[in-house]
Amino acid sequence: MSAAPPRRATPRIEPSPRVGLMMFAAYAIVVVGLMRISGIGYEHLFDSTSNTLRAAVLPLAVGAVLVIAFLRWARWDGVFHELQALSKGKLLASLPVVMIVVIVLTLMGVSWSQFATGQALVIALAAALVGFTEETVFRGIVLRSLRTGRRTEAAALAWTALVFGLFHLTNLALGEMGAPLQVVFAGLSGVSFYLARRLTGTLFAAMALHASWDFSTFLAGVHPGEGVFVSTAAFGLVVIYAWARHPHRPGPARPAHSGQPPRRGCGRDPHSGLTGCHAASCGHGAGVHRRGLAVARPGAVLLRHRPRGRVPCTP
Repeated sequence: MSAAPPRRATPRIEPSPRVGLMMFAAYAIVVVGLMRISGIGYEHLFDSTSNTLRAAVLPLAVGAVLVIAFLRWARWDGVFHELQALSKGKLLASLPVVMIVVIVLTLMGVSWSQFATGQALVIALAAALVGFTEETVFRGIVLRSLRTGRRTEAAALAWTALVFGLFHLTNLALGEMGAPLQVVFAGLSGVSFYLARRLTGTLFAAMALHASWDFSTFLAGVHPGEGVFVSTAAFGLVVIYAWARHPHRPGPARPAHSGQPPRRGCGRDPHSGLTGCHAASCGHGAGVHRRGLAVARPGAVLLRHRPRGRVPCTP
């Protein structure tokens, strides 16, 4: 006998947008509040190892404990892994791939020699905590809470990206006057993080992409090298040129099938070229008989029962 599938734990509180937004607000208040209490402004978060530990690592670690405690209590499923397979495609992978290339180019242009011993490691720790906590909150808890009711997946994506972008307005409390512009870029990057989750089926891919992106931007913000901006701009021009050089063109139309017109009451199946009556009786195109019944395919007339005599299958 096969083993029974494991039972899912009953949630203590059902996922809903109200609960997701409340958790988002709690995370923002705790993390941003602790960062502000540290007395270190946004522009000086990564000036030294002590600044990074006090104003970034410590608040983010408390935020990580908060979200883990909530998930253990709430017992939500579908936060770290997809509950069902979603459609995938090369087009969906384009934005995460662009981000990966920009990350590599940025890291190549960083002036590594100017960092003190251990400073880059502490910045990496802060970036890892950002990737874990923010992805758990936004592409985990908030996205799961929006996948309720009759919302489409596109609506869940749009609202998640919007909330993630607006979250960066909290940087105004840390003295970052460029926070409104960060809202736009954060919203776009949120779409890419969502796609990383969707393509792989796990939130950990989005965490890794988010942490890598922030690590590269944190380092570039402390000691940027000329190669950061030159390489990123060059890559952007390459992408624009490739898009303009190879625009999308519709594929060639299928050739029309030649032959005598189908008999009255029998539609022609566009896939096999057989009429509905022929296709149904020989098991091609329009349908396949199983135990005297036909399994339908769109656009064809099917026989309801298996005929006793074989009908010639000619186009």
